Amino acid sequence: MSLKLHELRDKIQSLKKGKKVSASPKNTQGYSIALVMMTDLVACVLVGLGLGIFFQKFFYTSILLTAILTLLGGIAGLYTVIRFAMEQDKK
Repeated sequence: MSLKLHELRDKIQSLKKGKKVSASPKNTQGYSIALVMMTDLVACVLVGLGLGIFFQKFFYTSILLTAILTLLGGIAGLYTVIRFAMEQDKK
């Protein structure tokens, strides 16, 4: 018998026994975790940059404050990513 027939027979037997069979053979949970971590990091940097530009335009501050707030946003993003990774590691 071919490999696909063996896989199909195993799935049928496991369904008869009441076990759950995954629909897709690939594990996509890692991709979703990476996407969440990436968006958190980018969002924090963009918020810091946005606040820096806001303060620069409306309060006439130097570009140094924009750079500092962008760096603080990056640090906050890294902190969020590390905290999220540690929570995922506990699960």
